[in-house]
Amino acid sequence: MTSRIGNHIYAKDAAGAVRLYKEAFDLEEKGDPWLDGEGLIVHQDLVRKNGDLFIGVTDYRHLPNDAFIKKFVTDACSPMLFYVFYKAEDELRGAFAVLSEEATLCRELEPEGNDIICEIIDKFGVFWHLRFVAQENHSAWNVTTLFNLGL
Repeated sequence: MTSRIGNHIYAKDAAGAVRLYKEAFDLEEKGDPWLDGEGLIVHQDLVRKNGDLFIGVTDYRHLPNDAFIKKFVTDACSPMLFYVFYKAEDELRGAFAVLSEEATLCRELEPEGNDIICEIIDKFGVFWHLRFVAQENHSAWNVTTLFNLGL
């Protein structure tokens, strides 16, 4: 059996989040967004240039129950956390530049071993751990590789 997990963000300003993530991660919208009667995004998929799904975005007002997300929010942790791994350092730096505007920088761009990492809570409240993995053979990336990184 082949399975895959999808990533989905409930953002306070879904339209703004779509624009930001398209720029930060070089994504495209897949089709037109599904909008409600007020023009809020009910669902919009963002895909890579090759068509692979990267993330779905919905306005947070479409959560089934707002209390659901509030029970996970604390002063120490955002309710959503995403790891993005890069094979090219310039791609990480580009995403960092875009995401860090009006954001909370939890960890500046800095080396960790041979890698370069940063952690940001963007202006929509989403936590991003961005990591350039300085590895000679990126084709060997797999779950074991990520576990060996401590992730």
